[in-house]
Amino acid sequence: MMKEYSIAIGLSIVLCLIAFFIRDRFLVFFTTEIIGESPLLNNSWRLPGQVLPALIFIFSFGILPFLYLSVKNYCKISSVRNQLFTILLICTSGSIFCGIRVIYLKFKVAQIRDLLKRAEFSSDSDIPSVSFQDMHLESYLLAGLLVGWLLCMIIFRKSTYPKL
Repeated sequence: MMKEYSIAIGLSIVLCLIAFFIRDRFLVFFTTEIIGESPLLNNSWRLPGQVLPALIFIFSFGILPFLYLSVKNYCKISSVRNQLFTILLICTSGSIFCGIRVIYLKFKVAQIRDLLKRAEFSSDSDIPSVSFQDMHLESYLLAGLLVGWLLCMIIFRKSTYPKL
């Protein structure tokens, strides 16, 4: 049991380091997908208002081993197939939540571009936009991981009880 926690802590630290180094690529990829242009980002955590989102992103990666371990221990999962399904479900739900947010933001950008084409706003009014600070992709990633964890807890806990 203690060995599992030691491995989870080590893996969590490695995943946090990986998340720290890939965050800029993550943001560039999804920002390019949303607006169609590739922004030049370097050290995005230094941008105003981006320290907390950077920490949320790093935390999202670091919490993965503990989410898996909590499902495995609470639901007493022993088969390799169910363990892989747990990891896959948690990661997939995080990706789905993040992807849904990207699709929503892409739709909003398309609406804004349509407004700009039709010029339905006066010249002195504010031009609508999607702010970099309003994307919240990290929060949706973390929420998706937590929903995946909860689904695993429900699926495997229910399946461990015998039918009455």
